[in-house]
Amino acid sequence: MRKEALVRLGGWAAIAAGVLRAAGAFASDIGNDVTQQSLYFIIDVFLLIGVLAAYARDCEVVGRWGATGFLTALVGILLVRSSRAVPGLDLYPAGAVAVALGCALLGLMSWRAGTGSWWVPLLFILSVVTAIGGQAVTLSPAPFIVSGVIFGAAMVGLGKQVLDRRSSSAG
Repeated sequence: MRKEALVRLGGWAAIAAGVLRAAGAFASDIGNDVTQQSLYFIIDVFLLIGVLAAYARDCEVVGRWGATGFLTALVGILLVRSSRAVPGLDLYPAGAVAVALGCALLGLMSWRAGTGSWWVPLLFILSVVTAIGGQAVTLSPAPFIVSGVIFGAAMVGLGKQVLDRRSSSAG
């Protein structure tokens, strides 16, 4: 399989991750713990494939900061997946912030290189601000739902950028 085909598959994975993440924001009370964790695992696999594709598409033009964003997002996904591995330590919040900020940095560097849109990193940052601001202001789950939907929209945007052949450095 050619690199271009793998990158396109990753673009579709990013879109699927975004749609599932946005829908998952409303599904926190659906099913048992195993069902919910299975959904989140699938979302994280799609996120991983999508982030890999976004970096593979632009790795030659995003520079060190883009690579830093990519690696931060990968570490964030690993932290999210490891959130239950250490008893008494919830790694999910740090992992979620790392994923969003890593994707924002990668997206920002893609925009700066002319291969991405300005609104994708903005949405990733807005998702973090919404979650943190919501936690500081209220204990309501509403800001986390909104944050999840914004993050999902940002992932869909990242996936669309990956699929956009005109902005692909691979041509």
